[in-house]
Amino acid sequence: MKLLSEIKGDKIVESIEKLVKIPSPTGFTGKVKDFLVKNAGKKGIPCTVTKKGAVIYSFGPQDKPGTFFAAHVDALGAIVTSVDDDSERVKITTIGGYPALYIIGEICTIHTRKGKEYISTFLPENPAVHVNSRLKEMVPDFDNCSLRVDLTLKKGEKLSDFISVGDFVSLDCGFRYVDGYVNSRHLDDKASAGIFVYLADIIKKNESELKGRISFFFNVTEETGQGIAATPQGDDLIVVDMGVVGGDTAGSEKCVSICAKDSSGPYNYDLTNELIDLAEKNKIAYKTDVFPFYGSDGSALLRSCSDTRVALIGQGVNASHGYERTHVEGLTATASLILAYIFG
Repeated sequence: MKLLSEIKGDKIVESIEKLVKIPSPTGFTGKVKDFLVKNAGKKGIPCTVTKKGAVIYSFGPQDKPGTFFAAHVDALGAIVTSVDDDSERVKITTIGGYPALYIIGEICTIHTRKGKEYISTFLPENPAVHVNSRLKEMVPDFDNCSLRVDLTLKKGEKLSDFISVGDFVSLDCGFRYVDGYVNSRHLDDKASAGIFVYLADIIKKNESELKGRISFFFNVTEETGQGIAATPQGDDLIVVDMGVVGGDTAGSEKCVSICAKDSSGPYNYDLTNELIDLAEKNKIAYKTDVFPFYGSDGSALLRSCSDTRVALIGQGVNASHGYERTHVEGLTATASLILAYIFG
């Protein structure tokens, strides 16, 4: 298929880098929403924003059913639960599922509800090795670790004058692109969203060839389990999210995973087969896989018993919910499968 040869992996990575550097823990996604809306306006892509703040790009004839593609741009993060003025430390609770171990030493930004931002670091209590010999014995958790805030207080000021319970916390992405590998936080699922942003230009340029409606849905509530409960009448749903790498899974960072089943249950047999056939026909590197501890944007739709075919694909991602890593070959394979499905 000729269009597949136009895909440039490095350009996909550029889109991903822009997205992972925008703070967007679930519940605090306004900045990434604004980026997506501005991008659509620049490119002339019809765009709508839902009440929750999700963004939808639309292509092709809107009166003919087609395919609804979904990725999510909300990310892992935290919320402030207490501010200790004596120790000048801030306690947090997680947004999304990850262990405290995965953010020890992490640089974080506290986003106050008054629009201020404060840099901080997530550390154990009494974190100096030279004075605390018990650090090696410590089991890291959110009870004995907290944020050390980089803020100089003047006489009479307290930390709680600046930071409040309920303020959001984002985790620095630490983006690196080395030897084909993309290493960063928030590749779940800004890697897929970056593919959408990149492919939107190609689809817009070839829009006259579309036989039905194509939508890119950028969800903003996936990390807290709020997936897609409804799709346009008659549309299939293809969720594009990270493919799990590790354990007994079959996937790889250098291919696209086509998920037959996750914790929601099996995905649609016929739609999944269509994707497998397209991958084989177009010589796209893929693995069919099962994800045992995984839910996607399609999970809510499956549970709602909607009369919609749902499938799940995505580039292989190593170390999910930590410092995640994928490869430009896996990103290109995923982008290729999406284009092959749309124009094949």
